[in-house]
Amino acid sequence: MKKKWTVFLSIITLLILIIALVPVLVQAQGPNLLKNPGFEEGHYNQDGIVEITVPNDWRMHWSNGEPNIFDGYAETARPETVVWNIAGAPDHEKSVFWKDGIFTVKIFKGWAPLWAAMSQEVSGLEVGRRYRLTVPIFIDMVADYQKGQKIPPEDGRQGRVRLGTSPLGAAWRDESSIAYSGWWTGENVYPFYQAYPIFIHEFTATEPNMTIWIEMASNYPHPNNGFFIDTVGLYALEEVDPNVKIADGIDQNNGDSPPPTGPIAAPLPTATPRSDGAVVHVVQPGDSFWALAIQYAATMGLTPEEALREIPARNNNPSVINNGMELIIVPPSEDGGQAVAEAPDEAEESTEVDPEAEATPEAGENNNEEPSTVGQTDTSSSTIADVLPEISAGSICVQVFEDLNHDGERSETDESAMADQAVTISQDGNTITTYVTDGSGDLHCFEDLDSGTYQVQIFPTADYVTTGDDSWAVGIVEGVTIPVSFGLQAAPEGVANAGEQAADSTGDPATDEQTTGGGLADNIGTIVLGVAAVLIVLAGAGVYLLRRG
Repeated sequence: MKKKWTVFLSIITLLILIIALVPVLVQAQGPNLLKNPGFEEGHYNQDGIVEITVPNDWRMHWSNGEPNIFDGYAETARPETVVWNIAGAPDHEKSVFWKDGIFTVKIFKGWAPLWAAMSQEVSGLEVGRRYRLTVPIFIDMVADYQKGQKIPPEDGRQGRVRLGTSPLGAAWRDESSIAYSGWWTGENVYPFYQAYPIFIHEFTATEPNMTIWIEMASNYPHPNNGFFIDTVGLYALEEVDPNVKIADGIDQNNGDSPPPTGPIAAPLPTATPRSDGAVVHVVQPGDSFWALAIQYAATMGLTPEEALREIPARNNNPSVINNGMELIIVPPSEDGGQAVAEAPDEAEESTEVDPEAEATPEAGENNNEEPSTVGQTDTSSSTIADVLPEISAGSICVQVFEDLNHDGERSETDESAMADQAVTISQDGNTITTYVTDGSGDLHCFEDLDSGTYQVQIFPTADYVTTGDDSWAVGIVEGVTIPVSFGLQAAPEGVANAGEQAADSTGDPATDEQTTGGGLADNIGTIVLGVAAVLIVLAGAGVYLLRRG
């Protein structure tokens, strides 16, 4: 009898442990990979400098005595850094500079330009996996104080922020080793000064151990050049490219360019007709109407632009496409499955209908350029800085231009806006809207977006390629308006057919699945079900022993 009670108590103990473990397993999805991300785990004086207080597991970098940074004024000075306890802050600032916890980092210098950075070495990355770095930064730059109010600089170029990643051992500001995001300034983020935007940078791990960089600068000796940072995050995404290998040395491209930071597309599956002749696509994360139009244009016997109109029309013009949704690409045929073979004839019929459809907003324009209810605005103002204050808060504004000098920045004098380029806005793997540029305006704005993270991606026509990233992760928070620019250049010879080659690369679902991450996060449902089954078995055993006793 005593032995039975011992066994029963052991079962009960095991049950308690398993019950306690289940929430731990569930919460294991999507951890923040940074150490001391909220700066609550201690701090130290770096290099014994009293004025440089740094959170544990982080390092500071700075410029000192460097003249005319970013075409600015005066020499830089070493900044002061503080890990500031909220208890010592005025009440009206406690809700401004702290995102969570009791500590925030303040990097500042009065009456001198500054250029500084924070870095952390991160270990345990999966080579080939995509990661997202998110950094909230309050840009506390003050040009003047009037009646107790902070007056921000008028020049949006005087303050700037950028993020980057590199192999271990890279020196700060080594452009050949650090893959930078490009600079955010008051010209491409609004509001920028006296605001707390969340800056987002995505990268693909090229080594298991890498360094992340958070960089900020001011080129003018304002009364205060300050930056607050709190609650930094690094998260693993589902995208995995099995072809990425550990780089040999710091620069895997032999000095030609930094490691790639753009998105990695999975091979496109070939179109397989059903027995009735229909071709149906099951929506996957990241799909958009434009991507499907490019993928299936040849199958439909249409150009991508024509397919972009036709696919929504064949599926009752959905405003949003969700994962798992089935979209008709080629409808069933009445002659036993010859629809694919006769796709060119169908293309001619679609072409005849298109002009009439374009004349009817319900069937044409809204199907193509505005498939969702998200507000959209075109503007042709001469500069981004002039346009952004006129746009409603919570917007993403897109411009696509011909990047003649390949520098990723648009010259207002000779680099014109481009037509017939498709841009999609998506969130959580679901496409919200697609827009095809008409070349008539510099910016096209998607307005009144809810706070959150969005993916902005361009799908250039076959004769053009991007000069920078073709996808940006954009964080909308507290009514911020963010512009995204895509520069294009003529595609090198042989690149125009890359889409067709990708479409023919694989039709094996098992191969396609290799491009997405597995592991605990993807199998959490199976784990929970397994735990539940064990609970049931053990509970039944306990009841049996009690009855026998």
